Amino acid sequence: MPRRPLLLLALALLTACGALAVWVAAFVVPGGRALDATAMQTFTGVARPPLQPSIHGVAVLADPAPFLAGVAALTALALLRRRWLMALIVPGVLLGANLATQLLKPALADPRVLELLGTQVIYAGSWPSGHATASMSLALGLVLVVGRRLRPVAALLGAGYAIAVGYALVALGYHLPSDVLGGYLVAATFTLAGAAALAALEARLPARAPGMTLSALQHPTALAAGAGIALLGIALTAGLAAVLHR
Repeated sequence: MPRRPLLLLALALLTACGALAVWVAAFVVPGGRALDATAMQTFTGVARPPLQPSIHGVAVLADPAPFLAGVAALTALALLRRRWLMALIVPGVLLGANLATQLLKPALADPRVLELLGTQVIYAGSWPSGHATASMSLALGLVLVVGRRLRPVAALLGAGYAIAVGYALVALGYHLPSDVLGGYLVAATFTLAGAAALAALEARLPARAPGMTLSALQHPTALAAGAGIALLGIALTAGLAAVLHR
């Protein structure tokens, strides 16, 4: 197998291990649940009137209808660019990541009873977050589909969208921070694996086939960079929320 698909597969394995590490930290490591609750309190202090309706409006941007519209748009963009294999693989990757999330939720369900703002809240079957998976898979899918020149802009826009949705989910109390991080990493794992498959298949095609160049994969770490930007954004917004909550 060529070097680029192997590198992408290695990155996919790394993000899968990262998702497992987040789950272990949140469910198994002593003090992990308390840390989740503390982080949640930092975020939820911001979601108060008059900001709450606006924050809710951000969270629903990853609802099923907007997500499916995004999948259709990315598929159409791949077709417009004459990337036929990409048009087949990208929707499979996005739908597969979100299906995996919905299967993981009941399989890993554990009633986490947390103390939030003086009230006991039970989170059962919330890891990983489906909305976080949807937003990050769309963000990384955009990075994969656009042309080389637009990739930096796509990474910034996609990361901003995924970060905003994740922040809204935690601020509204819908999900714990570990749920959001888990969703991001599930999306990154599937996208990187799909990119590896795409690179391997396109490498087998004639080099001069129209519309079949590997321009979208010139930098195989671009997808991982998008996930990294999102994780960094979570840390930054947590700090901002802490300042605003004082």
